[in-house]
Amino acid sequence: MVFAAKPAPARWEGVAVIVWIVLIDLLMVVWALRRPIDLLQFVLFLAVVLSIPVLIHLIYRTWAAFSVEYWIDRNAVTLHWAHFQQVIPMQSVREIVQGAPWLEAPKANLLRWPLPFLDVEAQPSAQSIHLCATRPPSECITLKTDVGAYVLSPSDEVGFIEALQERRRLGATQNVQPERVRRTWLATTLGADRQGLWLLGIGLVGVLLLFAVLTIRFPDLPDVLAVRYNSQGLPVEIREKTVLFRLVFIGLLAWAVNAIGGVWLAGQRHQTAAHMLWGGAIVVQVFLLLALISLIA
Repeated sequence: MVFAAKPAPARWEGVAVIVWIVLIDLLMVVWALRRPIDLLQFVLFLAVVLSIPVLIHLIYRTWAAFSVEYWIDRNAVTLHWAHFQQVIPMQSVREIVQGAPWLEAPKANLLRWPLPFLDVEAQPSAQSIHLCATRPPSECITLKTDVGAYVLSPSDEVGFIEALQERRRLGATQNVQPERVRRTWLATTLGADRQGLWLLGIGLVGVLLLFAVLTIRFPDLPDVLAVRYNSQGLPVEIREKTVLFRLVFIGLLAWAVNAIGGVWLAGQRHQTAAHMLWGGAIVVQVFLLLALISLIA
């Protein structure tokens, strides 16, 4: 059986903040594109890029606020939110308590907004206290289990408790283990690969560095400049300075193509090959940066 959680009070506020961030980002992009190429333009684009992780985190927490559910069968109670599932073996449930009088409501934390009552440890222990609720602990029920206490907020508390007790009486048909399940392929592929995430991040920083160096120096560059020299050091190709943005585009394209290819290889369990692709993108950024500096110096 599936039991929905009580509505999270701030979930629609989360949607509103997401919309505002997207609108502000669009306005900054339009402003930056209408400006001459200079330091302020780079700062505007950088602000948009830095807002993306914040936006992703907020989307995840808001998604979780809308999607908290509790699934009950004879073998387990499964907590569901966003793309996660936490499996609690039915045989480990020892007691059901109304509310959580011993647990104080979590302190205000912007990182957990708009669902402050979601904090489930990936590696539970008997002393752990897990929050998977949409309301304060005083308005919830608590499952005391061998792998910690779980604070839940089903909208139909009576029906939830009755269904749980009925399936406990029927007994389990198989033994299950407490586990955290990620249901998206990308999260499963990259979630535990810290080294790969660092390589991807450094490659993206390399693209931003190329863009920063060029936009900072661009106003001071002559309208035309030499972009290719012969073996005697004499210029053989003179172009407008805007051609230098090709280097930034090449860097971005190399990072994007290698990122996609690496993610596919990681999904095929070829971790070393994926790391080589992501590392190769960093090497490309280094050579492009050296080429750019030699042209604008």
